[in-house]
Amino acid sequence: MTTDQESEPRQWVMVFETTDVALLMVVKSVLQDAGFDFTVQGEEASTLLPLGPFRGGLNHHGFGARIHVPEDQAADAEEVLAVLDNELTDIDGSET
Repeated sequence: MTTDQESEPRQWVMVFETTDVALLMVVKSVLQDAGFDFTVQGEEASTLLPLGPFRGGLNHHGFGARIHVPEDQAADAEEVLAVLDNELTDIDGSET
């Protein structure tokens, strides 16, 4: 016999988006080390396009990689990513 939770499809929520391949690797590592389940959408495409100076502004147009976590883990994942963002800002003095 299955429970209601097992029979319902898992809902996924986007918690991170970037066109920066190096930053994507860091975020994936942090989430993996923290034990989150996640999927990455668009990771392969981010290495195919020579985005050059427009790279940072294109993630709003569908060219960025997007990380999704299960809905029940989203708040915790966003909290971990906020800490990471603060640490990266402290290191380079600018926002990521």
